Amino acid sequence: MILADGVIDNRELDTLYRIGVDNYGLSPEEITQSVREAGTSFIIPERFEDKVQLLYELAMIAWADEVLENSEIQLIRNYALRMGFESENVPEITQYLLDKAHENAPFATVINEIMNQ
Repeated sequence: MILADGVIDNRELDTLYRIGVDNYGLSPEEITQSVREAGTSFIIPERFEDKVQLLYELAMIAWADEVLENSEIQLIRNYALRMGFESENVPEITQYLLDKAHENAPFATVINEIMNQ
């Protein structure tokens, strides 16, 4: 995912920019600046839905190049742990989000399924 697998793939970058523009109303210039300045810092969302959305967006970026690397899976798991998800639930959460991202399911569908379980 961008650099998780050691390779910057244009499809991953395109997905990152699409998410930034469509979901957050950012301009491409703002996204570029944020990527340059962010490094590895990370702000944990407060709301459960926002946490799931961020993890889902990471899963979408991971699948953008149509190759899922172990390093990308581990990165999503690490973010889930940092967000406070229980460690015993993280593998299942990660797999569910990766499966849904691979299906290109709308986030509204994903969060509705999670909330109704």
